[in-house]
Order: sequence, then C-alpha cells, then structure tokens
Amino acid sequence: MNLAALLSRAARSRPDNVAIKVGTAAHATYGELGNRVARIAGWLRGPAGLEPGDRVGFAMSNCPEFIEVLWACWHAGLAAVPINAKL
Repeated sequence: MNLAALLSRAARSRPDNVAIKVGTAAHATYGELGNRVARIAGWLRGPAGLEPGDRVGFAMSNCPEFIEVLWACWHAGLAAVPINAKL
C-alpha cells in the first residue's frame, strides 16, 4: 500500500467532502481530487512514458495543482522530486 491508496479510499468513502481549500474557498472534493490524480497518473504512465520507480522532478509554487501532481506521482508508482520554484 502507498499513500495514493489512502486518497483512493477517501475518494470512495467521502467523495463530497472538501479535500483542498484555497483560503476559505473549496478547490476540490475528495472525489474530484481522486479523479484528477488518476487522470494525471494515467498521463504520466501512458503518453509521458514513465515506468514505476522513475523519478519526476517538478518545480511549482505552492498551489492546489502541486498537491495533484505530487499525489499523481505516488498513484503512478513514481518517485516525486519537488524542486523549490524559487531556485
């Protein structure tokens, strides 16, 4: 089991609960986040051609999409390598 399994479980059991907020506004429910993460993971493993265990470096600011990409890497069995966007 990896962390992505926890998100999948939350997306199935609480799909309408808010998973990500930006300030006071809801950005995504667990169901929406689970779907986005699965789609990104599918792209990483499909068209991007990455295999489990490959490293994925990404430089992003603190934003909801950072969380989506991070969880997508875990979902696809990839090693996430976040890079400070200010470097």
